[in-house]
Order: sequence, then structure tokens, then C-alpha cells
Amino acid sequence: MKVFSIKESKSQKKDQIDIVLSCAILLFLWQIIALKIDNDIYLPTINQVLYSMKEIVFSSRFYLDVIFSISRCLFSFFIAIIAALTLGIISYVSRFVRNFLKPITVITQSIPTMIVIVLSLIWFDKNNAPFIVGFAMVFPILYDSILDSTLSIDKEILEMADLYKIGLNNKIIKVYIPSIRFRLISILGSTFSLALKVVIAGEVYGQPKYGMGTQIQLEKMNFNTPGIFAWIVIVVMISFLLEYCQKPILRREFIWKR
Repeated sequence: MKVFSIKESKSQKKDQIDIVLSCAILLFLWQIIALKIDNDIYLPTINQVLYSMKEIVFSSRFYLDVIFSISRCLFSFFIAIIAALTLGIISYVSRFVRNFLKPITVITQSIPTMIVIVLSLIWFDKNNAPFIVGFAMVFPILYDSILDSTLSIDKEILEMADLYKIGLNNKIIKVYIPSIRFRLISILGSTFSLALKVVIAGEVYGQPKYGMGTQIQLEKMNFNTPGIFAWIVIVVMISFLLEYCQKPILRREFIWKR
């Protein structure tokens, strides 16, 4: 076990070094190309982006924009989880409901995000549209994962539970909930990051009073490309932070990976 742990640690360190080297090369190429073009409307330099980031972070409304965007994302995400859990369990029990929801989830996943944003802006006001977009994009993924997790439970386990006359409550706690939790946690980070991206995209076109997407659209209207790049870096940093916060949960859930 110790030998395996040492090898795994060395492999992780090598991966980290490779990633850092890749980032350094990309930043170097970015700076060289930006200096060669010498036009910040097309491609700003790293210094210009960092200066714009400083201006954005120290502006009076920065934290309001971030808080409103993340709040919309959280709200749409948790509503999507509740709806996916409810309908996923009902679909597991009822084949009719499962077949009824199948074309809806397939169509929703097939529709481009831009069309969902446009329709949301037509049907709802600009403050609610980003929430609707986040829900519409995340719900089918969560629903399919929950339904698949219940349908993929080993039938022999369920038969054994029936054989030993294990009650429904114990069956739910010991069999169904662990299976659903295992699947949900494995996609938690990616789906939340997706929700954040589509909510910001909804804000770009809806332009509510506060939101990161609203500021990105404002930078675009002013042809402030360094500002757009600065917001991109901020969104990426927030996504990485959320992914980093998820890692302790994953380590505890997938204990066999240690």
C-alpha cells in the first residue's frame, strides 16, 4: 500500500508540473501574440487584463455582481436538484411518467443554449430569465443521473432485501439513497459550473441590474476587450474555487481512491 501511495504521489506531482508548464507556455504565447498584434481591441496583453481586473475588483458594485450571479446559479441549481429528485423517483416507480418525460429531457438537452436564452427572455422578465436558463440546462442532466442511478441498482440486492423482509424505509436508506448520492456527487462540480456559465450567458443577453453577465455585455458595448478578458479570468477563478471546494466531498465519498 505504501509503495502504491508513493507512486501515486509522484504521478500527481508530475501531472501538476506538466499543468503548470502548459499554463506558462500558453501565457507566454498569449503575451507574444498580443504584443505582435499591438491592438487591445483584438487581443489585450496580460498586463492590460490584470489592470482591468484590479479596476473591476475594486469597483463599488463588483461584489454585488458576483453575489447576484452566484445566487441565481445556486437557486436554479437547487430547484433543479429538488425537481430532478422528485421526478426521478416518480419515474423509477412509474414507467408512464418515465416515458412521458423522456422526449422532454431529450429535446431540452438538444436545444442550443442560445435558443433557450432567447425564449426565456421572451417568456419571462430579464431578472428571472437567467434562473430559467440555468434550470433548463441543468435539470435534464440531474434527472437522467438520478433515474439511471436507481435503474442501475443490482436487482439481486433488491431481491435479497425482499427475501429477508427488509422494510421500505431501510431499503430506501441503505440501498436507494447511497446509489443516488454516489451518482449526484460525481457530477456535482461539473453541473454547477455549467449552471454558472449558462446563468452568466443569460445575464449577458438579459442584462439584469446586477450580474457578471451584465458587466461583460457593458464591456462589449464599450469595446473594452481587456475588461471582457478580466471577467473571463474572474469567472474561471470562481469555477476553480467551486471545484476545489467540492474535492473534500469527493474524497470522502470515493474513499476507495485514497
